Amino acid sequence: MAHEPTASPSTREGTTEAQGLVETLLTQLRALGTGEESSRFFPNGIQSIDLEVGLQGTERRIALKVTGGFIPGGSVVGVAEVAEEEEDAFELFFNTEGHHVIAAIAKRDLESRFPDAWQRVQEILDAGDRTVEEAATFPDDIRSQHPETKPFHFIDIPFEDGGPVNPPLPGPPHVLSKIDEFTDFLRGGAGTDQEKVDALSWLFHLFGDVHQPLHCIEHISELHPGGDRGGNSFKLKGRAKNLHSLWDSSVNVSSPKDQDELVEEIMQEHSRESLDSDLQITDSEKWARASYNLAKRSAYSLEENPQNPPKPPASYLRNMEKIGHRQAALGGYRLSDRLLNLFGS
Repeated sequence: MAHEPTASPSTREGTTEAQGLVETLLTQLRALGTGEESSRFFPNGIQSIDLEVGLQGTERRIALKVTGGFIPGGSVVGVAEVAEEEEDAFELFFNTEGHHVIAAIAKRDLESRFPDAWQRVQEILDAGDRTVEEAATFPDDIRSQHPETKPFHFIDIPFEDGGPVNPPLPGPPHVLSKIDEFTDFLRGGAGTDQEKVDALSWLFHLFGDVHQPLHCIEHISELHPGGDRGGNSFKLKGRAKNLHSLWDSSVNVSSPKDQDELVEEIMQEHSRESLDSDLQITDSEKWARASYNLAKRSAYSLEENPQNPPKPPASYLRNMEKIGHRQAALGGYRLSDRLLNLFGS
């Protein structure tokens, strides 16, 4: 059972003091409403300013929207919105859950549309004595015993500030080459029960990896001339210590949910029909480049500062989860389509 976090007395006192300072700020802003000084806030027709105030020593942030306009005889300043956000409401569930969710979406989708094809998948799992959940995380479970498999999980498409829009792909092995390799193996129908269930497990897992944006990019910059290893070298404050691990949790950051509940929520938000145009794209390189562009546009919208690592604000986490849900749905439906292609009659 989840428990509500309880603030310590020192935290509550710090928050109260900080909120008092914010109230003082608001009072001073409102006092500008009849003075000419207020016009300095709104030059050249600017109508409003969004402010976000972090309260040092707490997990709280105060978001303010200051609006302005002109009235006869001067300017006016008002505070239209004041909202307090508790960032501790955002929990992080790393790695495993995202892979489980994508595999579960594929299972539900294929089982409902083509039950015979899913039955053939289930027979491979049963013969290898492995559940769907175990299959989805098997490649991570063996990584320490098989370090040679580490490159299979990602593709470091180089992102350089001012660089090409579509940079060339690095050479294999990488997530795309391994998706093709395990697909070809399963299509051939040969191999032992163990080899088949291992190949199937890799396919489950890699469809998740290629849809995690930070698995398809490497930022090359003055801070990281050799690349930031898919955000692993981009340090953060908070529960996630780096950008990559933060995005590994993108499928569920707002609240702990039962896995079945989360799968149902994502499939309702993003039905197969709503993603039809994306699902027409079957080229895995295009999937990786779409993930790359998501990372450039959204993941790297945080400003990196190794001396004072940023803590992602609640608005960033909300957008990340929105992207995570859509990517999980795409990964699940595309995995379902691949399994149908392999095991359909």
